[in-house]
Amino acid sequence: MMRRSLSLLALVGLMAACGASLADQEKDARAALDARDWAKARSVAEQALQRPEVGEDLATAWRLEQVRMEALAHAKQGAEVVSSLERLAGKYPQQVTPALYRSLADKLNAAGETSGAIDVLAAGDKRFPAEHAAFTEAIDALKQGGLDPAEIEKLKALGYL
Repeated sequence: MMRRSLSLLALVGLMAACGASLADQEKDARAALDARDWAKARSVAEQALQRPEVGEDLATAWRLEQVRMEALAHAKQGAEVVSSLERLAGKYPQQVTPALYRSLADKLNAAGETSGAIDVLAAGDKRFPAEHAAFTEAIDALKQGGLDPAEIEKLKALGYL
């Protein structure tokens, strides 16, 4: 009975999402992010990004991608943040900036995912070599928070120690 109720609830949610406009889904994703419901924010953003009309509204698509990446960062999904940034850098070169890399790294670190923050900063340093000093400064700030042995080894392997 419980399983059937959950299936029905999921179906109702899916039907509601299908009837919602892209702008409504963006608002729902942002609201979930603001409510710190990382899984819901990611899910709503990903559902909206699957809609055919998202290709016609690149501004909304970018905002949905931002919500998705922020949710990933808060949910300690550093590897997915890095792969998302790399995927989006070609499509949105004006939006994928050194500041975005540092901001997402800050969110990962605040969530307790220092290793993921290191990966994001190293990826940003690689993509934006002219910003090396700023990325190094951000990595130095991570060092002040105390690192575990694996994180120290990662920084050594990447040439930051």
